[in-house]
This record gives sequence, structure tokens and C-alpha cells, in this order.
Amino acid sequence: MPERVAGYLIRFDEDRRAAFLREVRDLSDGFSDALSSDDWSIRQWEVCGLLFEPGVITHWALARKGHRVATGKVRVEFTEITPTTIPVDQVEQRIGHSIQRNIISARSGMGGAVPLGAWTSLKQAVGHIAPESLAAVERLERLRDQSREIINRPGVEIVAQQRDAVGLALDVFDQTGQLRKRTLQGWVAPPGDGLSSFLDGLTGVRTIEDQLIARDAAAFPGADATRQTVLGAVFSVGARKLEVFNVNRSDVEHALGVDLLYFHEEFDAWTLIQYKSMDRPGGAPDRSAVFRPDANFDRELARMSAFRSATVDSWCASDGRAAYRLSGDGFFFKLCSRVQLEVLSESLLPGMYLPREFVEAALVDPAALGPRGGRIITFENTGRHLSNTLFADLLRDGWIGTRGIASAQIAETVRSLLSGGRAVVIARSRPASVAADLSATLTGLEL
Repeated sequence: MPERVAGYLIRFDEDRRAAFLREVRDLSDGFSDALSSDDWSIRQWEVCGLLFEPGVITHWALARKGHRVATGKVRVEFTEITPTTIPVDQVEQRIGHSIQRNIISARSGMGGAVPLGAWTSLKQAVGHIAPESLAAVERLERLRDQSREIINRPGVEIVAQQRDAVGLALDVFDQTGQLRKRTLQGWVAPPGDGLSSFLDGLTGVRTIEDQLIARDAAAFPGADATRQTVLGAVFSVGARKLEVFNVNRSDVEHALGVDLLYFHEEFDAWTLIQYKSMDRPGGAPDRSAVFRPDANFDRELARMSAFRSATVDSWCASDGRAAYRLSGDGFFFKLCSRVQLEVLSESLLPGMYLPREFVEAALVDPAALGPRGGRIITFENTGRHLSNTLFADLLRDGWIGTRGIASAQIAETVRSLLSGGRAVVIARSRPASVAADLSATLTGLEL
């Protein structure tokens, strides 16, 4: 039986291609390339050493084989790219045999995968040459292994919704989508039997769990001295900052759902998105998913409607352009046709965004009656919806969201959500002229 494959070494031996990838592209964002397919057997994410210079491993990465794009060529996607400097001759001096035959030529496809025994020796040598490089390889191995597992721990659905909420906030903040891609693909399931917060598994962001002053943390309903109920992070693009908090009154496995509150400081606009899972009977396709409102949903919808009745949305020309909205209601639902938590995935949950008022109209429409007389919401009977991309665009440009809503009113909304057993994600984008201040955001909400 052939020895199990443990990794790959890939030499980019076409000078023009190597220069393009090294100098023109930002490798930290990941890249894909058409490579020769001879002896190229990657089917899932695998750990790779990349040689962009002769005789030197210059990067570690995860790679996955895609579709055939030309005769003898396949598309290979590379992600989680970490720079390093590991001379191959120094490796061979330490392991006592050549690894040259295991280096795949990107142009010709010659070479082969690195078997487990040789990979183990390679890692030992790397650990002596550059211990931080070995740590990068072992992190990639953990990501690779987790990408092949089905995550089915307590709290998985809530953390998957938190992940989507953070991903949406990142898309609103960064139009290129690169920040979302790097953040979501970099998530690693924390050790343990359960899950507590999506932010727990992120690397490369500044978490502020240990920086929260006790007065701020204790101000949240349900907080106490022994259980952390607030976890936050700061994301940056240039001088602009995005602050994100996960707020849980209780453990996520006991939460009834997730809500995202996004504050767009430039437009002074709050937007609240409530997540709901749709059913797919018998593993039906996404487009066949069904959402069945229940009594708890009716109470939540009534609470939103009561808030808007007490706080009437209005606008006139003298309020200025920044206050103009296509919709100033601020309340939306995201009905998710599939809720899953995947390592190395950059995608948001599939589903549809629906404005609160649209949902109210849809539920009194005869098309909402199911075959047994119950109310249902489907892709078909709604007729139209906002996609992930369109919703992020509208939110980013200030076309949707509240106007003239005080933080005290929003704080009361958060209290009611937490009291109702829901987990809350709060995101606040700040322009370059305003410095990020996490504790000030908490204090400003007066929770």
C-alpha cells in the first residue's frame, strides 16, 4: 500500500508567472493558477510549500484542485498563504536525503506528492531552521483536518449565524470582499466540545475580551463575574475601523437565534437583521426551503412593528441628503435556506433578505397559506428578495437603515433581544476621521 500523502511542494518554474504572482498580486489575499495536471492529485485542501525562488520554500499555503481549464491544465486555488524562507539544501542536510523528487514543477507537472514519512522529516528540519515556520505549517494542518470534518457541536447553528453576520458586516465595510474572505477562511474551530462565539476562532484580528473594563462588561444584561458575555474585535482597512461585538446573555447552544445590529456612523443609520432558519424537507434544494412562522416569530415581529409605530420614520428635504433612505424602517429578516459551519469557507449563508414591512404583507397574502392552512414563506411565494450582495451594497451606501434613532432606543432593543434568549452581534463602522473606541461603543449604547 502506498504511503499516505501528507503535503506538497510546488516549484513555480516559469519565470514570468512567478514574477507576476510575487510582484503584481498580493499573495496574502490568495490566488488561483492553471497548473499542469500530471501527477496532481489534490482533491481536498492540502498543505503546500511554494517555491517562488530556486531552491527556497518561500511560502506555506493550502491548495485545492479545481476544474480542468485547458489540455493538461487544472485550476488550483491557493489560500492562507504565509511567507517563509526555508532553503531546500539546509533541509536536505538535516534529513539526509533528497526531497527534490517530491517537488512538483508547476509547468511540467513532474514530481510527486510528499509522503508522510518524508513530510515528518521535512517538518523536523523546518523546526530547527525556523520554529515560527513550523508553527505556520502546523496551523495549516489543523485547518486542513478541520475542513474535512463536519462540525456538529452544541451551538453550531448560532455560531454559523454569527459567522454570517460578521461576514455581512465585513462586506458592508470593505466593498472588495477581500476582508471577508481572509477573515472567514481564517476561522478555526476552537478546542472543546462546544462553541461559544464565532470571534473565538479568528486569528489576525485584535480581540478585546481582556481589554473590556469591568464596568462595560457588567452593563450587559446577564453578565456576571464568572461568565464572559461580550467578545469584540477591530478590523481595519486603511485608517477606517470596524468594531464587532458578539453579545450573549447565555451560552450559544441555548440561544434561540442571532440578530445583527449594524451602525453606519457616516449616515447615522442603524440596521437590524434577524436570522431565521428555513426547513429543507428531505435535503431538498435551497430554492425549495420553507420558513414556517410560529408564535415566537409573531411576538418578535409585533415588537418591531410597535417600535416603529412609537418612533415614526420621516424625512424632508431639509434633513439633508445623508438622511435620505429608500427605506428608513431599519428592520430586516434573513431567512437562511441552509445553515452550516465550515472551515476554510468564505461564503455567506444562502438565503434571502426581506424587509419587515414586506414580510407583514407577504404573510397576509393568500399565497402564504400552505397545503394544510398554515403560513409559509418560500422563495417562490415571496416573488422577490434581496440577495447577499445587493443587501450589502444598499447598507454600505446608506440607502437603508434608520435615521434619527437615539442610541438609548437601540439599547432598549438589544435588552429585549437578549431577554428573549437571542444572541446579538453589534457592528459599528467608523470613518477615517474618527478613531475606533470599543469601550466607548459599549458605553454609548448604555446597555
